[in-house]
Amino acid sequence: MSKVSKNLLNDSIKYSNLNGISGNEEVIALEIKKDLKNIKGIKFERDNLGSLAIIKKSNIKNAPTISISVHMDEVGFMVTSIDSKGFIKFSPIGGWWGHIVLAQKFIITTSIGKEYIGVVGSTPPHLMDRVKMSKVLPIDSMFLDIGMNSKKEIEKLGIQVGDMITPYQETAFQTPNKNRVIGKAHDNRISIVAGLEIMRILENEELDINVILIGTTQEEVGLRGARTSSYKWTSDVAFAIDVTFCYNTPGMKESDTKLGSGAALSMFDSYTISNKHLIKSVENIAKNNKIKYTFDSMTGGGTDAGAIQLTKDGIKVMTISIPSRYMHSHVSMIDLQDVQSVVDLMVLYLKEFNKKTLEGFKYK
Repeated sequence: MSKVSKNLLNDSIKYSNLNGISGNEEVIALEIKKDLKNIKGIKFERDNLGSLAIIKKSNIKNAPTISISVHMDEVGFMVTSIDSKGFIKFSPIGGWWGHIVLAQKFIITTSIGKEYIGVVGSTPPHLMDRVKMSKVLPIDSMFLDIGMNSKKEIEKLGIQVGDMITPYQETAFQTPNKNRVIGKAHDNRISIVAGLEIMRILENEELDINVILIGTTQEEVGLRGARTSSYKWTSDVAFAIDVTFCYNTPGMKESDTKLGSGAALSMFDSYTISNKHLIKSVENIAKNNKIKYTFDSMTGGGTDAGAIQLTKDGIKVMTISIPSRYMHSHVSMIDLQDVQSVVDLMVLYLKEFNKKTLEGFKYK
């Protein structure tokens, strides 16, 4: 495997620190455009749900098209009401577990971009009976407290129903193991980081295919951006890059997929069975070039591939994942060596793919 690029560390920290839940991805889209604006031979397009396509066209007529989807949104919450005493109620946007929400700090972002930090509270456990204390507290019984005394004071700050709420973290950072980074929103900003590096490396390559990197919206609430973007920028073959579970933590079942194990080639998840020809051809690239990889399956959850495969008369799809600890929480951990493995694998695959490769995938 090649040495870990400095871009991966810098970008992993920067994109982790950005705030953007489903339906609020514009800050991330604009940052991607800024980072790739000087790359030669690409163009940017948007769809009506806000997904961003970075398109690199081949000089070959009727060249096949491969898309790579990396969703831009993170899980968070939305303000749903403000009571007379100034306590803010909220609803999850994406999957959250009540155990990891209570007593944590969150940021409310107003419609004009002002940010306010609050802490999640609930009825004190001292006042609960033993049965309630032993269960996971429902999120709808929690509230966000930013230290104000009334609804009027809250509204004066510009906070209103519909405002975005995201986890508060000072900044992403490296662990003593310098390849590992802890931060929020690695699901799925770390895949954006991989996508950016792929497009940078391909800048001066003459490919036999068209490549489209798509930053999709609203993945965490039902793969919505993948549905519209795959219709607008329909490809012959599609990859979703996302995160997956990391199985080398206490209490997890044994699996080869863990931090430092390389690119995780997804066999299936709750929404997708990866195309068998794609799996085999990607594995061959990894084997022949000594790129670390594992096989992965995720029985709970899915990726953009689940929506992409159902576009028009069907698209051949596969998910390639980055192992992550503690996803859908305030913090998660990734290993930059795994991100580099995904980058190396995808770059080589895209450079070798051509019309003949696609013909070999077609059903007889």
